[in-house]
Amino acid sequence: MAARTLALTLFVAAASAFALGCKVVIQHADDSARDSTRSDTTVVLRSLPQESLPAPPHPSVAMGDVTDTVPVETTPGDLAMLTAELMIPLPGVQPSDLRDTFNEVRGGGSRKHEALDIMAPRGTPVLSASAGRVLKLHNSKDGGLMVYAADASDRFVLMYAHLDHYADGLRDSLPLRQGQVIGYVGTTGNAPPNVPHLHFAIAHPGEVKLWWTGKAIDPRPLLQRAAAAQ
Repeated sequence: MAARTLALTLFVAAASAFALGCKVVIQHADDSARDSTRSDTTVVLRSLPQESLPAPPHPSVAMGDVTDTVPVETTPGDLAMLTAELMIPLPGVQPSDLRDTFNEVRGGGSRKHEALDIMAPRGTPVLSASAGRVLKLHNSKDGGLMVYAADASDRFVLMYAHLDHYADGLRDSLPLRQGQVIGYVGTTGNAPPNVPHLHFAIAHPGEVKLWWTGKAIDPRPLLQRAAAAQ
């Protein structure tokens, strides 16, 4: 009897979801390790995705840290292709000026930095390191004013953080050319007020529309090789 009642409940929920343009996700007891409040079987109605880029499921993953939620393989060929697209995103900065900050420990020892900090005076123009497009203009507690952009291949996400302000006219989905001014160096977010710099990160996600995800890639050697080849 209980099984028939459960089947009827699921059928009614699915029919209602279809009428409302939703999809049904059935979550079972094996999810209980993540949520001990769930019953053995629950029905969750989720709206069908929109055409616009999705928001991160938790704001904390878009605070300037790269979150590897979709493991992908990054081959030497991928990195060579990306390197050929890149330039140092601040004018006047030489390859030798780039300090290795990727593996530095941050957050009181809780995490790796996984980004490149490039020191520069406040107001220095920040340049798009690659042709591509703006994925998301984002403002977070830690990263401050941020730009998430897709590279020219639409496979990598380039992230610029702690900006003082954006370039005029910058908006989501805007096509970018390499060297285009996208913002200006600042100290927004958790950057020390007296240490203006650009926080530059690269991620390789499963899909660039999931702009807050991806496998972190050290930008420094790529930028140095790109500069040497120019």
